[in-house]
Amino acid sequence: MRLGYNRRAANRAAGKSGAKNTGPKYPHPRNLTLLFKEGAVDGEACADPFTIELQMYLEMKGFPHKVHIVDPEKGKNLPDWFRKNNWDGILPMTKYDKDQYKLGSAETMMALEKKFRVPLMSGGGMGAGRFRGKTVKNLTLSLLKSVRPYDETNPDWTDLVHEFKQLDEYLVQCHGKEGDYMKSKRFSLWDIRMVPALYNLVTIANYFKPGFALPEDVPHLRSYLNHAFEDPVFKKFCPSVRKIVRYYEPKLNMRIVLPDDVV
Repeated sequence: MRLGYNRRAANRAAGKSGAKNTGPKYPHPRNLTLLFKEGAVDGEACADPFTIELQMYLEMKGFPHKVHIVDPEKGKNLPDWFRKNNWDGILPMTKYDKDQYKLGSAETMMALEKKFRVPLMSGGGMGAGRFRGKTVKNLTLSLLKSVRPYDETNPDWTDLVHEFKQLDEYLVQCHGKEGDYMKSKRFSLWDIRMVPALYNLVTIANYFKPGFALPEDVPHLRSYLNHAFEDPVFKKFCPSVRKIVRYYEPKLNMRIVLPDDVV
């Protein structure tokens, strides 16, 4: 009994001394540490859409965390537990609680969302499971590697247009045709997975291969992106055009000379 009294007294004293608990008041992962791959700028995360979506997710959940910028290829800033638990060097990587390790943004978000439901995040509308952003991410690389133009002679382009049309239909199904796609004022998990990949594509495609434009027959997707790209959470972590270009250059084995006014 005396022990319980002493603890309560200590808590009251801490409150009077002005000590503050800076963490959230709801359950959250302890000692959450993230490893992001270094980009073109030393000490800054790269423009990888997987990195951006995980940053957005943690911002919206309000989970306190530490970030380490690493480069596995150079062996730069790697903690001891990286090699032991990540033989393939998959990034981003997450460590939390009692040695819980997760590889990649999707696995991390799925695990954290399952265990820490508050604040609750929507998964998206009916049919959202068809779209995880992976198709857009994969087609971005294959489309920009291809020497064919953005037309029906290019199978990567036709596949991407098909994906655009499905996304357009999904937005109509979820939000109706009035175009108020951000009515809730809060991203869902679906938005987090899709927006960074789509932003990277529409932002830098023409730097690598001119002629790209979203099709005219996907008006709802075009309107949605105009809203989504202005969302405060996305804008906080949105990489610059120059960083996105530098991220894709080694993947496409190309070097782009950017105008001085491109930041």
